[in-house]
Amino acid sequence: MTITTLRDGIAAQLLGREREASIITLALVAREHALLVGPPGTGKSQLCRAAASLIDGSRYFERLLSPTTAPEAIWGPVSISALRQDRYEHVTGGYLAEAHIAYLDEVGRASPAILDSLLHALGPERQALIGTSQLKMPLVSCIGSANTWPEDAAMLDRWALRASVQYLGSGFRRQLLAFSPPVIMPVVTLQDINHAADEAKKIAWSPAALDTLDQILNELDEAGIAVSDRRLRTSEKIARAAALLRGGTTVESADLECLQWVLWTTPEQAAPAAQKIVAIANPLGARLDSILAETDELMRAATDAAARLDAVTKIETLVKESKQLASQPGANGRAAKVVKYVNSAHVRLQGRIMGLSEAKIEAMLSA
Repeated sequence: MTITTLRDGIAAQLLGREREASIITLALVAREHALLVGPPGTGKSQLCRAAASLIDGSRYFERLLSPTTAPEAIWGPVSISALRQDRYEHVTGGYLAEAHIAYLDEVGRASPAILDSLLHALGPERQALIGTSQLKMPLVSCIGSANTWPEDAAMLDRWALRASVQYLGSGFRRQLLAFSPPVIMPVVTLQDINHAADEAKKIAWSPAALDTLDQILNELDEAGIAVSDRRLRTSEKIARAAALLRGGTTVESADLECLQWVLWTTPEQAAPAAQKIVAIANPLGARLDSILAETDELMRAATDAAARLDAVTKIETLVKESKQLASQPGANGRAAKVVKYVNSAHVRLQGRIMGLSEAKIEAMLSA
């Protein structure tokens, strides 16, 4: 099995979450941590649990954090037998200290005591002071989720990959109602994850990719978005993982698109940083993303007859442009998905203008 099997397996569990599946897989291959932030009901928890369920041989730990969550809920209960021998120890079996894959929900709501201990556990050393002992953890990756961005800057920085997750666009509504995920079965082993991490380390950077990274960093500097030394080092690992997922043997400029989730410090910088990074690393991908956003906006605004007529004309232009982009060298399955999405939006609008029922429109799309 290749590591792309894991990414595809995660994506298959939820409709329209290929991006988030890629982020989680990148974190696993790079042996880093990922944080997904968005409103309730966007599938963050399901994505994280699916990832763990698809990896055979891994120990999994999950916890919902709150201001009243006790440290014992993370590190295990205090050992009574050890106390009788004047030792302060925790029973760590089944808790974070012995997990390979961890999922922490509502990470920003944890108490200061838990946040302090997690800062060490999620660091590159993977160590935690539990009781009176410094324990080395086998943790491969921790996936976090929250409804809002954590306010603690140090905790936010512990997550190498950080992304905002929003509700699906209107084009997914009917599909979402009919969607049924496949039964989850392990598709890779923990050894496969470790092997992929080792293979990613061997991937070299192309001169063009290094030049592109310089350009990205210069643009971010001009925008006042500082990149720490640690994040720069981490971005190198993430880019290698992206190249591996692509099936490449070297890191190329387009692989740096994933750094949109890495190279920023505060949540306010996320959107402008992403816009600059994607535009430089992958102009074709940037335009495809823009076409999707324009399509969604036109669909939301098409609430009456006049607006629908205006939207259908503009979306028809976007259909033609997306098809042209899909035919360009370097276009991949992503471009084909954009063509399908925009074309479906065009058909829906045409059907509504003609007065067809939603069921009839869906039948036309399925034909």
